[in-house]
Amino acid sequence: MNLNDYFDPVSLEKPDFSLLNDEYSFSRSLYIHTPDHPIKRLESFDLALIGVCEDRNALIKGSSTTADRIRSRLYLLGYVNRKTRMIDLGNIKQSPGTEDAYYALRDVITELNNHGVVAIIMGGSQDMTVGMALFLEKWNARGNFTTLDSKLDFGHPSEEAISSHNYLDSLFSSPGFQKINHVNVGHQVYFTPLKLLDQFEKKGYESIRLGTARDSLSEIEPVLRDTHILSIDMSVVRQSDAPAASLPTPNGFFGHEFCQLTRYAGASSNMRAIAFFEINTNQDFNDHTTHLAAQAIWYFVEGFSLKVQENPQEKGSKKFIVKLSGMEENLIFYKSLATEKWWMELPVNHEDTGKGILLSCSYEDYKRACKDEIPDRWWKRFRKFD
Repeated sequence: MNLNDYFDPVSLEKPDFSLLNDEYSFSRSLYIHTPDHPIKRLESFDLALIGVCEDRNALIKGSSTTADRIRSRLYLLGYVNRKTRMIDLGNIKQSPGTEDAYYALRDVITELNNHGVVAIIMGGSQDMTVGMALFLEKWNARGNFTTLDSKLDFGHPSEEAISSHNYLDSLFSSPGFQKINHVNVGHQVYFTPLKLLDQFEKKGYESIRLGTARDSLSEIEPVLRDTHILSIDMSVVRQSDAPAASLPTPNGFFGHEFCQLTRYAGASSNMRAIAFFEINTNQDFNDHTTHLAAQAIWYFVEGFSLKVQENPQEKGSKKFIVKLSGMEENLIFYKSLATEKWWMELPVNHEDTGKGILLSCSYEDYKRACKDEIPDRWWKRFRKFD
């Protein structure tokens, strides 16, 4: 597969100003695909920037020009770690139809994954998540898919055409998606009728409301640590911090909280692709929202540069066994001696290792088990294997 056939080279005007001396800029740590520098040797890179210029199925138009706006802001930031090898592939070429665009994104992420490269997707409407999910269905039938969204893009089964506000209906009806674990983080209750949330949870999926997530961001870290693909609707950030989100609202994550979440995601050894969707650049005065997205990408890269590969079942951890009344199986926990992160072991053997499947968790989950309570995180995931 030749990725040069999939991408237009990067083409940006020289900025009117610089935030830092050029030698310290983010762009200096990138290999940039230009007409004179084609894409080659993917195995030489760890991360790849991908622009998406697709909003034909968007509820609110305006996100098709986002990629270059984020890119121009990102390039002005300081570099993170020169040992983290990055490439900017450019923008995916316009496809004849949106379905072609979904499959193009699937092919690109698949090719990057085959070379051990994590994709950072910028721009476009959130229905492009379908392309990410197509990759996950093909690659890992039991993969973990997470969204950050103020509402559930679900509950419109009568609408045949896929759009940015119903793409989850399409995914949930796909046979290949049935074993994939999906968690949404940040829904706001006035956008999420209880009946709709009940339907969502009956399908075996989970959504964590905004207030719960903001009360303890560290409890979201285990979710992101297990995540393989992360799709972000920028409307999950409050309007004052992301005014050009496609559907801005007064409440949401604060900008610094949002960056903390993307930093958690970057530190995940499981992450294969992260995407920043739904920025209406027609409303982005002074590049306020694209600048936040650029900073969130910066924090993702920082998290990636600091991540530690761990296998707590093998070494470098302490094992805890908790006996709960009414359960035949003991609950087994692991605590990393290096990072102090926690895992739970499900009583389901991994098809490759033959050992119990690990589920990221927190110290709070361990304390709940010690109080003779089954952690919700353990129970919800275990049901997916019934």
